[in-house]
Amino acid sequence: MVATLRLLMLAAFAVALATRAATAEPTPIRIGWQPTTTVEAQIAHTLARTDILERNDLTGTLIMFSAGPAVNEALASGALDVGFIGDMPSVTLAAAGAPITVVARQSVFRGAIVASGASGMTKLADLRGRKLYGPVGTGIYLAAMSMLQDAGLAPGKDVEVLNMGFADLADALRSGKIEALFVWDPWVALFESRDLVKVLGADNSLTMVTTMRSDFLRTNAGAAERFLKAQKEALVFAATHPALADQWFTEPEAARALPVDIIERATAVDPQWRATSLKDIRLGFTQSELARYFGLAQQASDLKIFPKLPPLRERTDLSLAERVDGGTWAFDPKAVRVK
Repeated sequence: MVATLRLLMLAAFAVALATRAATAEPTPIRIGWQPTTTVEAQIAHTLARTDILERNDLTGTLIMFSAGPAVNEALASGALDVGFIGDMPSVTLAAAGAPITVVARQSVFRGAIVASGASGMTKLADLRGRKLYGPVGTGIYLAAMSMLQDAGLAPGKDVEVLNMGFADLADALRSGKIEALFVWDPWVALFESRDLVKVLGADNSLTMVTTMRSDFLRTNAGAAERFLKAQKEALVFAATHPALADQWFTEPEAARALPVDIIERATAVDPQWRATSLKDIRLGFTQSELARYFGLAQQASDLKIFPKLPPLRERTDLSLAERVDGGTWAFDPKAVRVK
């Protein structure tokens, strides 16, 4: 009789747990993203336009920002739970002491030093004695400084590096006011396609990362892990439905000037854009990627962007990313519902 009673109690407890799980409200999550960063934008559009978040018991609010600094501000203020930002903006958050944790890598994209055709420059060495323009303090700035040094050029001595915001670069290039600049895709690909520039040097390792509010991560560890699963699923869906994802990419006003073939050319820099299943997607960093990432903080400190070394290591926790990468679950992109 006692054994039977125990079995009945266990069965009732199991039913109660199942009922609670079935009726529990999905966790709300606010996600900030940028409309012209390849792969990242396709992931964001997919999360917004499909039921992938709902499949992972999440209710998402996707909030579009024009650039990384605006996402940073929203994260720091608590207006977001998750932010898709570049590697250097995440260093900036660490330097500012923002309550943010880097939880995963997302994608890679190309940054380049380019020169106008009229300049006659064909290689990095041709920049000696010239002026180079671009957004100082950004990820592409750090990449450009490394490219110059690797070419035997000392920034500030052999090459005059001048700050110019991204919004002004294209007009200055077209009008002939500047001859050389550092910028990132998809704009590099667009300028190339219009015969405006020649690439003098490129770096394909610029990285987008997934950041979370540390308080959200502490109180919603399960939801945070489910979100990383959703991020992987969204990239698989986008990569296996590139025409649809690229069409979504062009819809925001900031991206309308970008032809689909340019978007596709720029997106293809990331090997994950050829993914066909979850095993092709990686949230964690390789050792060399992690060394490069943490090295950005040291490089930014050396360049006096920050008064002291940003505590990037202390603001990075990849344990959930590694757990998700090590897990297996069924996911069929064909079963995803487009809203």
